[in-house]
Amino acid sequence: MDLEFDVRPYLVSVSDMEFFEEDAEQAADHLNGMLYAIHKETAHGGFWTHEKIEQLVIEISDLWLREPGLLESDPDELEDYITHLVQRIEQDAESDDSTEVLDEG
Repeated sequence: MDLEFDVRPYLVSVSDMEFFEEDAEQAADHLNGMLYAIHKETAHGGFWTHEKIEQLVIEISDLWLREPGLLESDPDELEDYITHLVQRIEQDAESDDSTEVLDEG
């Protein structure tokens, strides 16, 4: 069994968010909140392996590192975004699995 995913090495600091200038602290807080939401939403295991969680964390970090929407959204909206994203990824994976079974039959 995989060890629980540790999100801490992926958290950003204010200096990582220099793009946001005087709002760097808020941007870092929001992005870190999203990373913790990924950790929470993927903790139930099953589909989510350590590698898949890490890939999602890296993709979200890269996507939002310079995204102005990071400041325009409130933390609850960002957490909802992650919740829905994780659910969509899981549903897409289930659809792919059922399609493969149908293709084999």
